Amino acid sequence: MKKYRIILVGGGSGGHVFPLMAVAESLQKLAIQQGLDLKLTLLGEGKFFEEAAKQSGLKYKKIMAGKIRRYFSLANLLDIPKILIGLIQSFWYLFWLMPDAVFTKGGYASFPPALAAKFYFIPLFIHESDVIPGAANRLISRLAKKVFVSFEASKQYFSSGKTEFTGNPIRTEILNGDRVQALQYFQLSDQLPTVLVLGGSQGAQKINELILQSLPKLTVKFQVIHQTGELNYEAVKKLAEQTTSPNYHPYPFLDFSNLPLAYAAADVVVSRSGANLLSEISALGKPAIVIPIKRSAANHQYYNAIEFSKYGGIIIEEDNLVFSVFIDQLESAYQRRAEIGGNIRNFATFDAADKIASFLTQ
Repeated sequence: MKKYRIILVGGGSGGHVFPLMAVAESLQKLAIQQGLDLKLTLLGEGKFFEEAAKQSGLKYKKIMAGKIRRYFSLANLLDIPKILIGLIQSFWYLFWLMPDAVFTKGGYASFPPALAAKFYFIPLFIHESDVIPGAANRLISRLAKKVFVSFEASKQYFSSGKTEFTGNPIRTEILNGDRVQALQYFQLSDQLPTVLVLGGSQGAQKINELILQSLPKLTVKFQVIHQTGELNYEAVKKLAEQTTSPNYHPYPFLDFSNLPLAYAAADVVVSRSGANLLSEISALGKPAIVIPIKRSAANHQYYNAIEFSKYGGIIIEEDNLVFSVFIDQLESAYQRRAEIGGNIRNFATFDAADKIASFLTQ
């Protein structure tokens, strides 16, 4: 029986963690199909990664991760020691685990393990989710054996000889939500259409403000499931109570257990334009309004949204984020939901995780 030891590296937001778990799932499936002796270890930092490790039952090794910001900040001085400690930890863990491959999802947590992998001559594979690559992936791509990308447009930023378009890995459980169960879980009516509002794993203040402004009119025609972000939940809930509408349902965070149900209940999705959200929305064929962060790194959310709009996604930029425009676009998206959802589904790449798993075990 052939043995494989693979380390999956990630951290930070859910957008860096969830695709890793999709690849882990595909690797486990592939191991069963091919009779491989597979040992997976998760390496990184952050509460999303720790929670994902607990739920998956996979071994998890925590490292310190520091971020160097591309602007002046005293936090840079505080993060330098974290980077050095994370580098030492990465060299230590990779020495004892000595994997056959290291796969990273980018972000500042990926740099120390990537450097350690190169030092030990361990094949390094990376994945870039966004159209415009992040600074960490631009740097460590020079060390990588293979670079996987979610968008064809991203290939221009990496060496053509080692870049592979795969799409963005998504978790299979996202596709398996039951609508009847979802309506019961969220206490929704089957007589009103449902809008699912997602601001990313940490919420989005601008979207929260938009929804609060729109609630009086919005909840007449729609019922709303709103992921507010944990930090904003209490403030949003308090302000929303003034509308006293039974059609508004705020949640601090939607996780592995209830996000598939939220998607199943949704007739229209309103979200940021992180690559992970766009991949999930398209795989489910949901009509969507995306609101890119105005000042994301390298403006990557805007360019993600542009690519998504080619398949029917509706973009509202933050400068045009007024409730009258939003309501009009939302009603239009719902009326044309079959057409828009069908077009958006063509954006999906359902086998991204399987493709990556295949490369990692070659």
